[in-house]
Amino acid sequence: MKNTLSLFLIPLFCLSLFQTELNAQDIHWSQFRLSPMNLSPAATAIFNGDVRFIGSYRNQWANFDENVDFLTFSGSVDMKFRNPKMQNSLFGGGLIFNHDSAGDLGLSLTQVGLNGSYTHQVAQKHFLTIGLQGSFANRRYSPNLTVDNQWNGDVFDASLPTREPVDEASTQLADFSAGINYHYQKPSKRTKLDVGVALFHINEPEHSFYEDDELLYPQRLSLYAIATFGLGRKFDLLPMAMRQEQGPHSQTLLGLAGRLHLNQHVARKTAVQLGLNYRFNQLESDAWIPNLEIHYRTLLVGISYDINVSEFVINSNNRGGLELHLNYIITKVRLDEAKICPIY
Repeated sequence: MKNTLSLFLIPLFCLSLFQTELNAQDIHWSQFRLSPMNLSPAATAIFNGDVRFIGSYRNQWANFDENVDFLTFSGSVDMKFRNPKMQNSLFGGGLIFNHDSAGDLGLSLTQVGLNGSYTHQVAQKHFLTIGLQGSFANRRYSPNLTVDNQWNGDVFDASLPTREPVDEASTQLADFSAGINYHYQKPSKRTKLDVGVALFHINEPEHSFYEDDELLYPQRLSLYAIATFGLGRKFDLLPMAMRQEQGPHSQTLLGLAGRLHLNQHVARKTAVQLGLNYRFNQLESDAWIPNLEIHYRTLLVGISYDINVSEFVINSNNRGGLELHLNYIITKVRLDEAKICPIY
């Protein structure tokens, strides 16, 4: 228990060393552990089972101002590829789809990515995974601009030209990402730990709407530590931490949850989890995030709500974002392959 706790506290200390101010430019999830392939390509196929389906939805500031609300959707599927000749290793693959839109112009990013991972069991309870992602994305906005040039002095005239120097309403980009994940597990105690680092947009692709302007998509660094400690027969404690940096922006999220196992029978596993996350930029508060998870067999439903406590609270009145996650795992029954690099 002491060794496992140390493995969690060390990366948590490292996360606290990063103190640059920021809000992430990429999509982000308050329940980041429930969208693992957005956290790191190396989180691909790191789960107990064979095939995993994940759907995630977020609507931020929906009731605050119809011109600034953010809508985010993510869907993914990943699976393990086992080879009987590779007793201590396995490959993983996954497909991920992300869509994000915001504002009256509907500025959006739609991304499709292909993930691949390789996991090696370095010791009985220790696993190391490297992961890669290649993706294609489209950025666009609605060309129905309304600007001050269309005010004729008396009324707004939509027939007047905007005179905005925007050449295209959409642009495409291809980019690459990579990550490393360390996984520790002690199934008999329901104890496990994941610590990882990932770098997104390694090639910094261009994504400008202007033909004569070179605007590069900044790299995003993702650092995280997620642990589960089995305490007693029915209760688990789940501390977690995540730090992301992108260009001049950054955010840190810390969380703690407790999971109560109501039924531990293999065919009727049921658990309820309550948690509270806290997000801040540099040392400035951003949001408190209460969250709830329901676990039934291999189905997980997660819900959370951001309670905004930043300087923007004057306008937001503490309203933030509703977030929903659905996670379903398929596990095949096997006998002779049961000892092949098992991950729980």
